[in-house]
Amino acid sequence: MNASSAGTRSPLYALGAALCVAVLLGVWHWLSLGQSPAVMPSPVQTLEALWDVVADGSLATELTLTLVRAATATVLALCVGILFGWAATVSSFADGVLAPLRAILQGLPPIVLIVCLVLWMGSDPSITIIVCATVMVPIIASATASALQSIDPNLLELGTGLRLSRSRRLVFIVVPSILPPIVAATGAVASGSVRVAVMAELLSAPDGVGAAIAQTRTLLQTPELFAWTLAIIVCALLVDLVIRVVVKSWTAVFSPSDRAATAHTRKGTRIR
Repeated sequence: MNASSAGTRSPLYALGAALCVAVLLGVWHWLSLGQSPAVMPSPVQTLEALWDVVADGSLATELTLTLVRAATATVLALCVGILFGWAATVSSFADGVLAPLRAILQGLPPIVLIVCLVLWMGSDPSITIIVCATVMVPIIASATASALQSIDPNLLELGTGLRLSRSRRLVFIVVPSILPPIVAATGAVASGSVRVAVMAELLSAPDGVGAAIAQTRTLLQTPELFAWTLAIIVCALLVDLVIRVVVKSWTAVFSPSDRAATAHTRKGTRIR
């Protein structure tokens, strides 16, 4: 029987996940036995510290700043990445010009970029946005180029045969064909951008979750450090879950062949 089948995967998956979490919590508790909270806080001490940052409002404040920066970087990366991917597809010259930039962005470690930007800009929250966008741009550009190159030529011929205008072919064929891969690529890096944002804030920003973690490190507040870490893990998982739902729904809605057919006939009227 296939373990990934819909009928058996769900309960077994839940059981396996619950077992793994229980084992991890048990190991964590065992490691904390006899240890100072400054060295290894227990799960209970971590939850108490988490409740403290929730109660005083610092979790909501700092987490909002981090998520806003990550979201801003995602929008910026989408605009630049889609433009780069489109240019590389329609022009060999542009592809050649952008190739070195892609190689640099793909090979540049984020930590090196953070250090350089701190030297040049000081403690600036915009560093977080720049770093996150830099990490995402090559991935989105690659996804855009691949999606444009893989558009079904039969659909383009169908649009031509239906005498659709250029704008309608773009709306009903091209966009539905490339949107799901771009959304999927964005989803693949969005939750990761939250983690990159925290790392950038840790070294460069005066506020945000990363700055809060840096403060707990300086003051040797290990329970608070674990609490912030737990909060960002849960947040990244929730972001990933939301994006998976969006990707699944958009993939189902944007079917290029169906859109091309509806472009031809709406309520019995031919579109020209």
